[in-house]
Amino acid sequence: SNSSSTPTRSSRAYSVYQDEDRQNTNTRASIVPETRTIRSSSVAVEPVTPRATEAVRSRFSRTLSIYDDTDTKNDISQVSNGTTEEEPKEYKYTSGYVRFSQRKKEKEKEKEESPPASVSSYRRGRDTSPYSFKTDREKSPSSSITQRTYGGRSNYSNGDDDSNPRFGSNSRYASNNGREKEESPQADSSSSGAGGASGLRNIGNTCFMNSVIQCLSNTKLLTNYLLNDEHVRDINTTNSSMKGSLIKAFATVIKGLWKGNGRVVDPSSLKGAVQRFAPRFSGYNQEDSQEFLRYLLEGLHEDVNRVITKPQPIHTEIDSSLSVCEQAMEAWKRYIRRDDSHLVDLFVGQLKSTLRCSDCNHESVTFEAFWDLSLGIPSKTGEVSLLDCLDTFTKEEVLDGDEMPTCERCKTRRKSTKRYTLYRLPKILVVHLKRFSPSERSRNKLSTTVTFPLNGLNLSRYTDSVSNSSYNCYAISNHSGTLYSGHYTAYAKHAQSGQWHSYNDSRVSKCSSSNVISNEAYLLFFELS
Repeated sequence: SNSSSTPTRSSRAYSVYQDEDRQNTNTRASIVPETRTIRSSSVAVEPVTPRATEAVRSRFSRTLSIYDDTDTKNDISQVSNGTTEEEPKEYKYTSGYVRFSQRKKEKEKEKEESPPASVSSYRRGRDTSPYSFKTDREKSPSSSITQRTYGGRSNYSNGDDDSNPRFGSNSRYASNNGREKEESPQADSSSSGAGGASGLRNIGNTCFMNSVIQCLSNTKLLTNYLLNDEHVRDINTTNSSMKGSLIKAFATVIKGLWKGNGRVVDPSSLKGAVQRFAPRFSGYNQEDSQEFLRYLLEGLHEDVNRVITKPQPIHTEIDSSLSVCEQAMEAWKRYIRRDDSHLVDLFVGQLKSTLRCSDCNHESVTFEAFWDLSLGIPSKTGEVSLLDCLDTFTKEEVLDGDEMPTCERCKTRRKSTKRYTLYRLPKILVVHLKRFSPSERSRNKLSTTVTFPLNGLNLSRYTDSVSNSSYNCYAISNHSGTLYSGHYTAYAKHAQSGQWHSYNDSRVSKCSSSNVISNEAYLLFFELS
């Protein structure tokens, strides 16, 4: 059998996800100092004589004293029920509280351009949601190294935030996240009105999400499925934990991006749905875009899974006397009997692992499904090609010593070789570039530029498939910064015009195809040509 006591190499296709301790997150965002208590929300001033004015002033001295400013000689305004009217000049006593109300109104106006005041609702959703229990998606796939590149901050900060100690430059709310006003998403006005060229609002360290959404928005086969409402008839309300709410929220965002009205789309509802499905994304922490993509695709798949009642998985080994093709088909049938959806049709491929005994040359094969390929970068600096990364991924490795598996024919442990190939190619191939140093001591991000052809990437030498194996790149998720903090952007090729665009949260502009390959590329999206 194709087995070993050592950990499998499935880490090549998947990443380790570990929960973070977010219990100490400060969720308060009040504009009023925490130690101050407001006793009254408004003060009504009636026309009175100067003597009565002094009486009024004396009566409310306790209430107004902490806001009073006797040096100010300006006329006051009448404040009643949140409205202001000009006061006759004869009423010239100074009310610091009136000025405080005016300042409060001004700050409330500024607050409209600030992020959500509290993430407590997200935390309550995470704690009380019926979907907050630990499921398989919260468990880590087998891998020896955690692969996460954090990002989320916006590059477009509002300078006014620095004046507020609660929203300083290091705050997760320091950017122009959560603006309610509509703004043009394009730096290049020539893109205005084109469907698919709208920006996404950064609602608080969510550029990792925005980058992934823009890449998926330009995935034609997925976008058409949503725009034509084909997903509605596929919604699985029987065994989907979200009962279709996640794909509905995602479809709403995609439809907003393709309206072509030049308006920035707010993804708040989608984020809320995602964090109900995967509570690890609650709050406004910087996250890894590949990790987010995997959870998002899994949740969308679950919502439209064609399998209404999941059968028990089959754990018995596939008959090795069958041909390789028959074994591959049996493995695929076992997979789709539990997981079968339009998302699987698009994104899932099949890896073949070949184990060969060095003593008798007997070969055994196993097959496993993958949603994306995580490829190591063989050089720390300079430039390598994507084919170099694939060569490393498919390179034959020797299993010896404690790693020796048991040979089916020899019936004993033998020195063997193991090699991966791509057996079933997906319609949409997502490649994750592992931008970390392979050394456990050094966790520096790799700045190596990985080059590849935008059109005609030929994978025939890495697959046994006799069908089409040529891919065209149509989207790239980029990460700038360090492994632990940074910013995500995206490049994507418009499905209709073929024009490449740069997506930076709410800002979208045209760009040249010659500029989309850089040392910041993190996720690569390819479609079969």
